[in-house]
Amino acid sequence: MTPMAQVSRKFNEYSVIIIGVGLIGGSIAAAIRQRHPGCRVTGVGRSENRLAAAQEVGLLDDWATAVTASMLRGPSVVVVCLPVSMIASQVREIASLAGTDVLVTDAGSVKSAICDQVMMDRKGAQLFVGAHPIAGGETGGFENAEADLFDGRVCVITPQQHLETDDVRIQRTIEFWSGIGCHVTRMTPREHDRILALTSHLPHVMAAVTTSVVGSENLPLTGSGFRDATRIAAGSPALWKEILAGNREQVIAAIQSAEQMLADFRTALTAQNDSRIEDLLSTAAVCRTSLDS
Repeated sequence: MTPMAQVSRKFNEYSVIIIGVGLIGGSIAAAIRQRHPGCRVTGVGRSENRLAAAQEVGLLDDWATAVTASMLRGPSVVVVCLPVSMIASQVREIASLAGTDVLVTDAGSVKSAICDQVMMDRKGAQLFVGAHPIAGGETGGFENAEADLFDGRVCVITPQQHLETDDVRIQRTIEFWSGIGCHVTRMTPREHDRILALTSHLPHVMAAVTTSVVGSENLPLTGSGFRDATRIAAGSPALWKEILAGNREQVIAAIQSAEQMLADFRTALTAQNDSRIEDLLSTAAVCRTSLDS
């Protein structure tokens, strides 16, 4: 069972460093700018031109192309907003440079693989609290950043108990994410990945499958239903390849569940069992309607 969301009105951070200033990183910066203008926001990325442009539009106070020890001398929150395959190594690098008053969190949509790799490094394990704000969009880049992207959205944190200071660090993580609008809930990395495989990763696979089956030649005859059902298939293939590969075991299990449901529909249609078809559709309709109630 998913724990109750935790919300904190506190935000005591005066320095936030964002690694990867794309849609999510840019939106975190925008949210801080809007809600906590006294907090200094530093962006870190590979492109000087992109970082300078993000500063020009007011998202960043300053920027750098690499994290340095001098950036991590005081109490700061570092948010790693990189592709999931790059997060753990970046966390370990930050930990090797940072003091114990630095909190490192992330925005990765896969948690087990990241947390397992980070926990192998004692300093990384001490500083890191994994997180996944469940928000985003199909169009990336800081140009599409929204200050209210996280308002009312769930952020799952996945801390692992290992040190006496954990509770303090966990509370600080809750206060950071809730401070930019999230409702924070806590679960294990594996439970997060099992649920997100069903609620996020499987829907993307199904949208991609539906789009590919329809094919470009039939797109002129599609309507709003097709657009609603397949919107997320327009997301970055490179990004989603990493997400699916990073949660491979749980995504396979989710696909197997979908295959069984498709088989139920096929069996009912083949047997001309129209009442069974209606039952399957009714179950789905009741579930989906409850989302809006």
